[in-house]
Amino acid sequence: MQGNDRFADDERRRVAARDVRPALRAYLRDIADWRRQRAREYDRDPRNVRTADGLDELAGAIDALPADDPRLVRLSQLGLRGEVFEPGQQLHYEVGRFRFHNADVTTDGFVTTIVELAEIDMREQGEFGGPQVPGDEPWR
Repeated sequence: MQGNDRFADDERRRVAARDVRPALRAYLRDIADWRRQRAREYDRDPRNVRTADGLDELAGAIDALPADDPRLVRLSQLGLRGEVFEPGQQLHYEVGRFRFHNADVTTDGFVTTIVELAEIDMREQGEFGGPQVPGDEPWR
């Protein structure tokens, strides 16, 4: 068992060397800017401003996490393409709605949600419309 633990620790350190935090921070701030633009266009809807401010807070919370936090390591594996964080469809959609409908969502809880959504996006990659009935997948 210790050998596997050592491997997992080595893998975490290797992936942590590809620190996802700068790319994730840039992605979150881009979405925050987009939300602020929506607020200007739509009579300053307070939900857009709340989401933008929440995304800035989330970016700061992610920066405060250690690079080898298991959630960040997994996000590096799932979404880091070179120096850019590229989320899947569901993750992208939900990030844009962070605190839009519920102002009480915590940043730490949402970091965990981000990983869960990235996992779902990875599993559904290439399965348009989600999992299909066996034999009903014309693109395979």
